[in-house]
Amino acid sequence: MRCFQTIRDSGDFDPVAVREAGAFAMLLENQDFNFFLRLFHNIMPHVDILYAKLQKKDIDSVHIRGSIQQFQQDIQKIRNSLHSLVDQCSEGGFQQKRRRSLSPEVHEQIAAEVCDTILTHTLERFSFTDHLVSATLLQADRFEQYTVAFPEDALSRTLKAYPVLDGSKLKTELSLIYSKDEFRACCGALDLLQLFMENNLEEVFSETVTLVKILVTTPMTTAEAERCFSTLKRIKTFLRNSMTQERLNALAMLSIEKRLVTEMTDFNQKVIEKFAS
Repeated sequence: MRCFQTIRDSGDFDPVAVREAGAFAMLLENQDFNFFLRLFHNIMPHVDILYAKLQKKDIDSVHIRGSIQQFQQDIQKIRNSLHSLVDQCSEGGFQQKRRRSLSPEVHEQIAAEVCDTILTHTLERFSFTDHLVSATLLQADRFEQYTVAFPEDALSRTLKAYPVLDGSKLKTELSLIYSKDEFRACCGALDLLQLFMENNLEEVFSETVTLVKILVTTPMTTAEAERCFSTLKRIKTFLRNSMTQERLNALAMLSIEKRLVTEMTDFNQKVIEKFAS
């Protein structure tokens, strides 16, 4: 504000700069503008955190459900504390010189509508269908609760979505998983699958492994498809425009899974030997 006021009042700047600086200074002196600036200053960090979580490469439906719930709780907290936010802005706000500002009651009402709109859109945009409710069966933070009351409804909806699963065997395996402390430490379906593979438990928990594989391979966001398009842009350049589909698929897979390739010992040597044979 001091910067804009100096430009406006000094007389050392061109008329356009003086006029624009005056407009910005007037805006920052606006009590309504300052209130909504502070409101969205509280809201947007939670939006950024949710956005970053949804862009993770290893995201699955368990993480998404937990992230959405946390986001909704954070927005609800902001909504519940609107009265104190209105009081702070009323005490430290600037007095309007030309226009009458909205009353604190109207500020609180509009801010509540903003929070309600965000919560409603979140529910609509991330409303999970029956085939994704199976993610709740593998939420580690609920395992202790499930030992007391088994999630029969979620299990029945999962079996309806995936008839390939054996219901009675899956229920037995899940009951055992819920009762063991080592499984409660897993964070998401991917961690649970890695635990099964590291301890050679795929055959013991065969139905659960099948369900986990379905969950970790189901695309959760558009980030995965966008990443493939970005890879394609780097591989299929103007000079490589005539390559066949088979070669393009192979190069794309090598580029997408480059971390796996670099961890394989003697990968280049094996490729040369296979090509030579």
